[in-house]
Amino acid sequence: PRLLEPNVTVRTREVDQRIVDSILPAITQKYKEITGGKDISLKVDTEAFLNPEVTGGIELLAQKGRIKIVNTLEARLELIAQQLIPEIRCALFGRNPNRKFAD
Repeated sequence: PRLLEPNVTVRTREVDQRIVDSILPAITQKYKEITGGKDISLKVDTEAFLNPEVTGGIELLAQKGRIKIVNTLEARLELIAQQLIPEIRCALFGRNPNRKFAD
């Protein structure tokens, strides 16, 4: 999904804050290149951080939190696991002749 909002808050783990701060200018520049010159205001959330138990990644928030993109390792692994469930089911139990689709 594309996030084309002009004001975006980046939420990260507290230990990763300095790293994220250091790459924000490069990210802003790359965003301008990709979107054809659109400006974006990226701000790191210094009041609410991701749980320290999160392995890594970020959350992007726009429109005062109404739009939220979770791009953490755990969220990506969960997405992959959900996509692989049909293949796992077929590998464990064989193809079900009563299922028209393999979802």
